[in-house]
Amino acid sequence: MSLAVAKPELAIPANYSIQPAAKEHLRAIPAIEVAAVSTFAEADIPLEIRYRVTAPDVLEDARAGGRLWVALDRHDRAIGFAMLEILDGLAHLDEIDVHPDHAMQGIGSRLLQKTIDWAVGEKYPAMTLVTFRHLPWNAPFYERFGFREIERAALSADLRELFQDEAATGLNMKNRIAMSLWLG
Repeated sequence: MSLAVAKPELAIPANYSIQPAAKEHLRAIPAIEVAAVSTFAEADIPLEIRYRVTAPDVLEDARAGGRLWVALDRHDRAIGFAMLEILDGLAHLDEIDVHPDHAMQGIGSRLLQKTIDWAVGEKYPAMTLVTFRHLPWNAPFYERFGFREIERAALSADLRELFQDEAATGLNMKNRIAMSLWLG
């Protein structure tokens, strides 16, 4: 039996679209990442890691695997993206960013829904992510889609390793949580 996944209102302005990433979109993603991280306080994303971006080979692997989507403006410029990886045999939202100039228009919600729809279509039983608990555009955003916090003691091996990797970069882990969404 499959459970229906909650879908918040997903309307976005007609001058935007969401589609699978093409090779030509990959070069725009680092600038989106840098712009999006500027919305975080330095206490959340320390200066020494603020300008780290996803490696081109990681982006290409996600694109080739059908796990990378972009949001395009009316001029077909990438202004946001969402990328999945597979951890512990589950779909895992590795990153989702929208350029701040295009924020608060439902684009992030549409990108997230694309990743959920893909995971459902690929028959993954659940989807996971790691995010900040205290920022309104993080954990509360995902909760609207049905994601729930995973207790630290219940973290899978891959999620524990991800937390260790994040701690090694200097992130304050007291504000980081893992979340999951049951897909069916």
